[in-house]
Amino acid sequence: MDVRTTVEQAFIKWKGTPPDMITRLPQSGSDRVYFRFFYPEGQVIGAYNPGREENEAFVGFSNHFRSKGLPVPEIYVYYPEEKIYFLEDLGDTNLFTWLAQRSDEERFNGETEALFLTIAADLVRLQTEGIDGLDLSLCYPHRSFDRQSIVWDLNYYKYMFLKLIGAPFNETKLERDFELLTLFLLDAGQEYFLFRDFQTANIMIRDGKPWYIDYQGGRLGAPQYDIASLVYDAKAYIPSAIRQKTLDRHLDLFASATGKTRQSIEKYQGAFTLVRLMQALGAFGFRGLHENKPTFTESIVPAVELMNDLLAGDAVQIALPELKKASEAVPLQRKYRILSHYQQMVTINIESFSYVKGRTVNYDNGGGFVFDCRGLRNPAHVPDLAELTGFDPEVAEFFGNDDEAVAFAGDCTNIIRNSLPMLRRKGVIEINVAFGCIGGQQRSVWCAAKVASLLSAMPGVTVSVSHSELDK
Repeated sequence: MDVRTTVEQAFIKWKGTPPDMITRLPQSGSDRVYFRFFYPEGQVIGAYNPGREENEAFVGFSNHFRSKGLPVPEIYVYYPEEKIYFLEDLGDTNLFTWLAQRSDEERFNGETEALFLTIAADLVRLQTEGIDGLDLSLCYPHRSFDRQSIVWDLNYYKYMFLKLIGAPFNETKLERDFELLTLFLLDAGQEYFLFRDFQTANIMIRDGKPWYIDYQGGRLGAPQYDIASLVYDAKAYIPSAIRQKTLDRHLDLFASATGKTRQSIEKYQGAFTLVRLMQALGAFGFRGLHENKPTFTESIVPAVELMNDLLAGDAVQIALPELKKASEAVPLQRKYRILSHYQQMVTINIESFSYVKGRTVNYDNGGGFVFDCRGLRNPAHVPDLAELTGFDPEVAEFFGNDDEAVAFAGDCTNIIRNSLPMLRRKGVIEINVAFGCIGGQQRSVWCAAKVASLLSAMPGVTVSVSHSELDK
């Protein structure tokens, strides 16, 4: 039995009747699979995760946080044996996409600053109130951000980033720096809830307010790590003014909530920011340099810049000469110089068109693609869908449950994304992408919209969408 059928049967077990419609949501890097269920009373997210320990942690943490009035999704029902749970639908917009969808003038305006200050206040509550009474036996895979966790992150950076990027370093001296950094971090204590991955993609925005997800890896830890994960998110390009105001708000509110002095908290902020950036670069190196996934390589240059800026000052509080030397050598490496070409802003113009009516191809800018969608299943052959367009949710469900259509849109996205470094090196900063089908109203429209949505979350690109047969 496939996952979709399994989760649908669990929904029927819960509600007693089948849903009106099911849409599969895009899958991230984890093994979790999500579906959106529509039924007369509303809609809900159904989740399947083969990792039962993660399920127990997420469900248990969610129920506990909800009891504290914290803004996390409600868990409606959990079937541990089936490894399925149904939770509140918070929509499709997270903080990263919320920022990406705003114009250059609005992206980091007063509204954005106010949102970040709200998130800082929520984080203090999650860290201090959330840990009160929390069942720590649920923490998976570690109960706390202990020595083993820290050493793992540091070695992840060394082996998955420094070695893969080709930066030179003295192994013995670097290990001495790692030991010094580890001891300093452990000195901060482990008394509060550590979200562990408090980044823009894990903060949902609904009705202008933030909600929090993906804390199943939470554990005991220090407060400085999570706020660094947010404001030093390399994918989000958060300006220094908002970063500092958010850090200040977190420090002030955390000191007030715990009775600790601001100085005692701030002492460790730079070091935890450093280890978070190192962990992120390890992930970017493994997923990007080793597995050749562009969404990760795109984040390497801004993350390295953030780390070198941090090491150039005195925020870390301790001397780490070999680590600093190795990090400063990264921009000199050939692989990094190639990646630096990724940073130039590119405009991607996406359109849908009809092969029957034809279109004129623009060859002026030296880059672009035309994708033929006629090989996909045609919803026009389904009586209930024949008069609809690619904008209608019924057609979106039709394609969303078609593995070939989802794979086709993903492959097109990867072709475009993987071409950007080459085009940037040639000086091409605007490309045209077209999707065609017979009538230009269903398959091509859905593909254009789907690929535009996937590309718009990338840093360094601006995406526009038009539909020749619908925009009339």
